[in-house]
Amino acid sequence: MELHQTRQKIIEYLKEKDQATVDELADVVSLTPMAVRYHLNVLQKDNLITTPAVRRPKGRGRPQQVYTLTDAADELFPVDYFGLTDYLLDELSLQMGQDGVRQIFCRIAERLACEAPPTRPNQTIESRLDEVVSFLKDKGFVVEWEADGPQYLIHAYSCPYRQVAKNHEDVCLLDRQIISSMLNTDPLRTSCLTAGNSHCTYQISRPIELIVESS
Repeated sequence: MELHQTRQKIIEYLKEKDQATVDELADVVSLTPMAVRYHLNVLQKDNLITTPAVRRPKGRGRPQQVYTLTDAADELFPVDYFGLTDYLLDELSLQMGQDGVRQIFCRIAERLACEAPPTRPNQTIESRLDEVVSFLKDKGFVVEWEADGPQYLIHAYSCPYRQVAKNHEDVCLLDRQIISSMLNTDPLRTSCLTAGNSHCTYQISRPIELIVESS
């Protein structure tokens, strides 16, 4: 969200000071209190600042309205989750070695796969592929499957972990392991976003004998 310059200053000041009155903000942005209230109304409408609380001064003086930021306003400030994740994975590689990091991702993938719906009696592979695609979509993937002669293809056009996977290809174990677990097969990856391809593709040979979990 791109903010008006004045509203940006108000947001930054509230982030730094935690709260402020109209008069305080008027000094910060060099506007009249009336003009500041207009900007505050816009910010409140956008759910970026709270409904003002009343500050009652000690002794004499009239009560003043105090404004603070909402949790939604935090999204306006830069974050670097990918950078932090890179540092964490680099450190894990130094401490545990590449095999150790790979085992961690395998265990994470197994935990994710446990959240997937179990296979059903007499379920067709096509029905199960629909469930694989639906499950991966819920995890943030843009994905679809298609039949291709004697095999099936699963295409992932976007991956929620693609930024991290650029420097740590073991992240790609997550979707591969989920597909493997849900279909009881060993999918062959024939293209990958991190290798410069337009999408990731997993090739699955048929027939696939699904394992039906007992209740």
